[in-house]
Amino acid sequence: MVGLPSGESGEDAVVLVPVLIFLGCLSVGVVTGARWLPDLAAGQVGGLAFFLVCGMLGAALGLLGVHIYLIVEELDHISGSVAIHREIVGEGIRDTVFEVGSLLGFAAVIYLLAPPLEEGDDPEALAGA
Repeated sequence: MVGLPSGESGEDAVVLVPVLIFLGCLSVGVVTGARWLPDLAAGQVGGLAFFLVCGMLGAALGLLGVHIYLIVEELDHISGSVAIHREIVGEGIRDTVFEVGSLLGFAAVIYLLAPPLEEGDDPEALAGA
């Protein structure tokens, strides 16, 4: 294949899939967070908080996508009883909830501690400034 290193092309594709999943989910998370979150106050603190919250939401969605991919891949490669499959899914859900929940919790704390938009301020006028 063109552009791949001289190693096994199948191994490179296997490594590339989770990276592409993460980047796709990260992009979707950042865009949706920036679009649907209520605006924060103008200025350095409000802008930085909004940037951090959107980035953390994107990272959380990226981690969620990668964890789902890893659970499905592990289930594809393991043959055994239903109990083994339940254990794999259970551990995957536990890890996913811990990592994604931590990021979402930090994003919520940052968003709630950031200065809110004043009632008299127009968000569209602030965006043009």
